[in-house]
Amino acid sequence: MINYGNKRGGRKCVIWTRVSTKYQEDNGGSLKTQEEICRAYAKTNHYQVVGEVFGGKHESAKTPGKLITGMKTYVHSHKDIGYILVSEFDRFSRDVPQATKMLHELREDGVIVIATKYGISTETKDQMMMATNMVNMAEWDNQNRTDKFVDGRSACIAAGAWVEKAPMGYQKEGKSRNTWCRLNNDGRLIAKAFRWKLQGKTNAEILDKLAAEGLRLSKQTLHKILVNPFYAGMIKHKATKMRLIEGQIEPAISYDDFKKVQDILSGKTGKYQHKAQKPECPLTHYVRCAKDGTPFTSYKVKAKNLDYYKCNQVGCKTNVSAKEMHRKYEDLLVGYNVPKEVLDASTDIVREILSEYSVTAERELTEYRRQMSILENKEKGAIIRFGLGEIPQSVYEIAINDVSEKKALIQEEIDKWSLDLSNLEKQIPEVIATASNIGTLWCSSDYDSKREIQNLVFPDGILWDSQIRDYRTSKLNSVFEVISKISDT
Repeated sequence: MINYGNKRGGRKCVIWTRVSTKYQEDNGGSLKTQEEICRAYAKTNHYQVVGEVFGGKHESAKTPGKLITGMKTYVHSHKDIGYILVSEFDRFSRDVPQATKMLHELREDGVIVIATKYGISTETKDQMMMATNMVNMAEWDNQNRTDKFVDGRSACIAAGAWVEKAPMGYQKEGKSRNTWCRLNNDGRLIAKAFRWKLQGKTNAEILDKLAAEGLRLSKQTLHKILVNPFYAGMIKHKATKMRLIEGQIEPAISYDDFKKVQDILSGKTGKYQHKAQKPECPLTHYVRCAKDGTPFTSYKVKAKNLDYYKCNQVGCKTNVSAKEMHRKYEDLLVGYNVPKEVLDASTDIVREILSEYSVTAERELTEYRRQMSILENKEKGAIIRFGLGEIPQSVYEIAINDVSEKKALIQEEIDKWSLDLSNLEKQIPEVIATASNIGTLWCSSDYDSKREIQNLVFPDGILWDSQIRDYRTSKLNSVFEVISKISDT
């Protein structure tokens, strides 16, 4: 056995500790535990600990960090320090080449490293080999545990338990295969965003409504949310071989409605609002070709000053004048007018629907008024603090402007949802009058109102059959469906 001896002499030493993972902290490897082991060894073997305890929990196990570099520099400049005490050799690193290199560099500088838990040092050639073997075993253990962790995580995900970081709007409950993702306050607002999208709201409108309720998102973030099946309770991951599976997730939207949102985003229904709107062609992207389901686009023949709708599917030559399509659409809507002989029955239906709406309106108004109260209190607080000289004018103006913007957005929502619930009966005739003449109303409305009526009556759009040169109806709004059935009896 070759004994290199301590070239520096003396019994002075420093202590080095490191924890790189929570697992190590939770399994007897905390910084405090490591320090106690080293100090007990120093006291028993008459080593003098000098300076502070070096190390830290955020040192990487792969590359030398600032902490260990600082410790090596300190030892190198203090020639009376001949030893470094560690609890185990893998506290330097679990990467074998790196650990071996550091141990040899310190040995060449006359500094011996002692693994105090086992009483083994780098003082001799044989002990240096043992130290290297220990680092090898530590690296094997670390890799083995990592493989088990990855395999376990993949198994959980494949079983529907999302054990990775939850997306915005969710919080995780439980552990391992019992992990559930539940909607939090932001998640419930995101659920509203999906409902607004189904109602035909543009992304810009949705962002404004979310901001009014306290959730500010970028347009990119909103888009990522709207196309993420996680919010429909579904998981898509390499652990599932990129197939969609049902997860242990509280959905913000049903999967069927999620698919409808995807259709809206891709322009397959009339709810999708394109930037290039043509007021004279409200049926653009709302009517679809019965042959292939392709949404119709529109164009103008300038020489004749006439508008046309057409299907852009290759091989389909469906091409219809806007005048014809508009006339037949108006005729279609007329078919859902409420006949005079069933006005009484329709009145009862509308009364019931408005009653349900009033419940929703009350709930929404209560929430918006609560948010308005919070903002008003913040506004008063800013005014008082500014008056007392606690905040400068620049900060005060920023705070007041921010609160004012939020109040304006919330007030818009309050105005939209405000309803004279005590005069509910007075509104019924107006609703009946609208329903009794829906075709004429559509014809005389502006572009935005026409789109709203279209989406109201046929929420999933409508088909044009080129063989019969007329419309084929798809899903009808439940209210008009009931009225239609009453009319047929």
